[in-house]
Amino acid sequence: VAGVVADAMGQEESGGILGALEAGRAEELRDQLAASGSLARSYWVCAFCVNQHVGICSGFGPSPIDDSDAYLQWDAGRRDVVTGQIHPTCPCREPKYFNDSPD
Repeated sequence: VAGVVADAMGQEESGGILGALEAGRAEELRDQLAASGSLARSYWVCAFCVNQHVGICSGFGPSPIDDSDAYLQWDAGRRDVVTGQIHPTCPCREPKYFNDSPD
């Protein structure tokens, strides 16, 4: 929510907005949005509108060429930063839909 409000206010960072929300100053933020003409602006928040789980739960995507910088980045992204263990994948049986899936 803080990210959307920050964008509507033309801010690049949302930390100040988050602090205001945590401090119970939502009405103050609403007034600022209204004054700037951004209160009625619509946003598409993908996390609320798309079941992203079905596209990411079964794996980490194809592995780049071993020992390349891309591989090292890919490998680091699939590991727990504390333990170094590979994150488990989800065993759900939800059908998978990707960008190239037919409608």
